Amino acid sequence: MLDRTPLHIEVATPDATTVTLALSGDLDYDSVTQLAGLTLPPGHTAIDVDLSRLTFIDSSGLAALVRLQQQAADAGAVVRVVALTPHLRSLFLMTALDRLFSLPPG
Repeated sequence: MLDRTPLHIEVATPDATTVTLALSGDLDYDSVTQLAGLTLPPGHTAIDVDLSRLTFIDSSGLAALVRLQQQAADAGAVVRVVALTPHLRSLFLMTALDRLFSLPPG
């Protein structure tokens, strides 16, 4: 049996236009509803996502990030990945998600 780390999402609003989401733990089939169920404050034009403490992500987790980006775009906002692990950077490159998300220099 695999060890599982519960998903934890910290939400912060550093300014009037930005929401920061810091994800830690596992973003997978069992936890994506937490991300999908987030209600973000209205009027924000940027969502900064910190994935540096994510310990695992599966295809459901990647799909949840894509849905977040699509919902943000529909609301006139942009999703930016502001921190991620080298493993996740490789995963984003392999899956071409680096074309969808703005990634930090690395």
